[in-house]
Amino acid sequence: QACGFVSHQRMLRAFDPALDGPADADEAWRYRYVNGERVCGWSCDPSGPYYEQDKHLCPKACRSERFAGGSSLPSRSEIGGVCSEPPPPLPPRSGGAASCSSGEAAITAAGVWMLIGVQTGPAHLPRRDGVRASWKRFEAETDGVLVCFLVGRGGLGPSALAALEAEEAEHGDILWLPNATDAGVPTIKGYHWWRAAAALLPREGSASGLRIAAKVDDDSFVHLGNLVRDMRQLHCVSHLHYGSIGFTGYDPSIWRLCGWSWQPRGNNYRKERCARKGAHPPFPFMNGAMELLSAPLVRYVAHSPEVAGFVSRAQQAVDARLAAGWPVYDPRRGKAKGPRVWRQNEDVALGFWISRGERRGLFNVTWVRINDRAINMACISTKGMYQRPRNDTISVHFLKRPGGSLYLWGLMHDGIATLALDRPKGGRHDALDAGVPAPYWAPPAPFPSEPPIPLASPRGPSRPRDAAPMARCASFAIRALGARQCVSRTP
Repeated sequence: QACGFVSHQRMLRAFDPALDGPADADEAWRYRYVNGERVCGWSCDPSGPYYEQDKHLCPKACRSERFAGGSSLPSRSEIGGVCSEPPPPLPPRSGGAASCSSGEAAITAAGVWMLIGVQTGPAHLPRRDGVRASWKRFEAETDGVLVCFLVGRGGLGPSALAALEAEEAEHGDILWLPNATDAGVPTIKGYHWWRAAAALLPREGSASGLRIAAKVDDDSFVHLGNLVRDMRQLHCVSHLHYGSIGFTGYDPSIWRLCGWSWQPRGNNYRKERCARKGAHPPFPFMNGAMELLSAPLVRYVAHSPEVAGFVSRAQQAVDARLAAGWPVYDPRRGKAKGPRVWRQNEDVALGFWISRGERRGLFNVTWVRINDRAINMACISTKGMYQRPRNDTISVHFLKRPGGSLYLWGLMHDGIATLALDRPKGGRHDALDAGVPAPYWAPPAPFPSEPPIPLASPRGPSRPRDAAPMARCASFAIRALGARQCVSRTP
């Protein structure tokens, strides 16, 4: 009981060397990582449209004759070496299709083994429709995957509630979180999602039912086919945390990170003197664009008294701020006043919870890193998250208009070998951010009779040369025939 009390307090208090011992800035090296990235990727492929400008980024191990000539390039997928046995058959289906309002029995009977919750807000109907018209269609091609939109029921007015209930009656893809609200505290809502997912898990040791739960944002595109392939290769891993990994120190007493880095070495933790500021040593966490857990870790997060204490204290802080007359969210960055609350970095807190459990010896986690396959379209670079999407991409984040999801679906679903998007320096890609107008997007072949959903008109050109429609649709695209449909040339 004493050890449990100390552990509970460690979830709430700042780092204290008198209680915790000397701070180890390199502590993040102690965790087990599996590499799901690529070694010999687009920068090594002579047939790629950006090879000449990016070939200096190709690792030395890939610069050999066997990678020349545009042949298929191997993936740096240590994922494939984790499990020695082939994946078992998928859970059998003994009932009808499941919906997002189904309980555990119906979920299990429908053969659902992976549940993806899409974090959304009541007013984000255009994004939800964009997801429905694009990557959610993968559900029909991937057995046992269910995609649900996560909506907090708390704090909704009568008109908003009626509209969402009508939307749920039409689509059957909203998963209500009764104890959550979307009013400025997405962090606490994330915890309620893991609680809801845990309620849908089968009993421990069951050979069927949910094995994987994930959370993504509604401005993300997820390639379910690629994700399923990775999960099948990792079938033997009991405690799996999968996504785009970052590393940081953390002070849970004020919900503040310190020493953030993309690398496990603790140089930033040392440089920023984070131990003196009360931050616990660096640990891994998955970037919030996609957080994926196996069933045992879902149970841990949902039922851990330590985690519940963390969230309860966070909720008390929100209540205190509201009672004092302060809004939960203050948009004045650097000038916000009032009591501090936990309203950001939910992904960091999730990593903190799981890493604390592992340090206590409760389980051994396999942390799978897919950073260069989890793309962020906030900007385009030649490394890290900000790369051009490829055919092995798992997720693409920061698609603020539904046209972005539709555009990627039209390209990636059709199996195009290389998808490279050109973006002006300091700008955003019109096709992904402003929304592609209907005449310039063609529904994929399997769905020729479905009309495209109405989209917002594109922004006006920022420069005269941008006036031509879809001028920057894709760097190696051509405008076909009179319809000016943007199509991609197969390498």
